[in-house]
Amino acid sequence: MKFPPAENIFLDTPSVVMDSGFRVILWYIPDGLSPWVQNDMYAATVSMGDLLKKSVTTRKGSGWRTHESNFRPAESPGLTPGCINIALCWFQQGHECYGLPPDNPEDGFKPEVSATLKGERSLSMIMDMQRPVLLASAALRVMHPQLYWASVKTQIELGRWWGDHGMADMHHLLKYWASVYTGAAVMCNHQSPDHRDLKCPPEAFDILTSIGSYRRAIMKLPNLGIELAYNPGVMVSYSGRLVRHGIRVDEGDRIVWSWFLRDSVHNYTHTPRPDYARYNPADLDAYKLAKYNQADFTVYGKL
Repeated sequence: MKFPPAENIFLDTPSVVMDSGFRVILWYIPDGLSPWVQNDMYAATVSMGDLLKKSVTTRKGSGWRTHESNFRPAESPGLTPGCINIALCWFQQGHECYGLPPDNPEDGFKPEVSATLKGERSLSMIMDMQRPVLLASAALRVMHPQLYWASVKTQIELGRWWGDHGMADMHHLLKYWASVYTGAAVMCNHQSPDHRDLKCPPEAFDILTSIGSYRRAIMKLPNLGIELAYNPGVMVSYSGRLVRHGIRVDEGDRIVWSWFLRDSVHNYTHTPRPDYARYNPADLDAYKLAKYNQADFTVYGKL
């Protein structure tokens, strides 16, 4: 608020946003989802209708992510508004530690399996998500190779922990969790006020994939002075810890699958934090760089 962007930029073509140190903080890929991936996402979201319905809360203090005031009724048959997390690993009572891991790994880092993965439908739900999951993982390997391999190491360590503690069922499920991300959120007709994701590592990329029958929509990134055309089929990957983001759609149905990493999960497995993804300035000589605000952010134009 004290140092707002000097001007606003609207993006509707594939773009990468960097800071003045050539650290990548956002990838934007319109029409990044193929029709068959969109069909998979739609069918899987319909099958999660009972979980989505149960996720909506009415009590005060329950948080904006699941409060009924931030959902719209569905227009398409079979769709159910809601917002659920599908997590490979979570923590007891939701307590998550920040910063470096403690000397004693058991001090505040007690893995607890997501409730969503404890039910009888867990394997079928994971299998329904396979193609979109693989797409998100492949995208991360291109956007941030160091983070990709750090996430692979984290899942190997989680599998070892479950095996050592006799959790054979979860060790079995891990083989079918095709994503390098430790969590996913499935949202249907959900309004997102401007916010940041404070539990994610700043160097990490969240990935948003959006489909549906809604028409033109705009994603706002107010602390960057950027707006994105957010039409069905879009893929946006960004540092959710650094980039404030929000979107509102008032007509049509919108399904969003968000992929994310948790600092606490990587801390538990003692996975070293990777550096930011960067571009070599020499590789950008052929492209026009547009400096546009006091923070000296730059936009890497058309891919």
